[in-house]
Amino acid sequence: MHLEVAILSAKDGDAAGLVNAMNNGGGRDALLSCDGCHSAKVLGGVENPGNVLFLIEWDSADVHEAAKTSEGFQKFVQIAGPWFGGEGGGSMQHFDLG
Repeated sequence: MHLEVAILSAKDGDAAGLVNAMNNGGGRDALLSCDGCHSAKVLGGVENPGNVLFLIEWDSADVHEAAKTSEGFQKFVQIAGPWFGGEGGGSMQHFDLG
């Protein structure tokens, strides 16, 4: 199992809008519908309130990559995508959960 850790800057610094789109607008549910996705948490930043933390458990990094062509992932992009793209960009890595 791999944990995806992504820190993303929200467009126009609207991290609250991105968190809302994920948690209440269907973005999280869309990700969870992807094969191999087991959990997804989305949290707003404290020190950098324009940032959002994604913690997503996948079977593997390869499964995450394959999911990008799925209907669920495309729906996630439709919901959350308009909120991506803030100044500062972002980063994403996978970590082995053992």
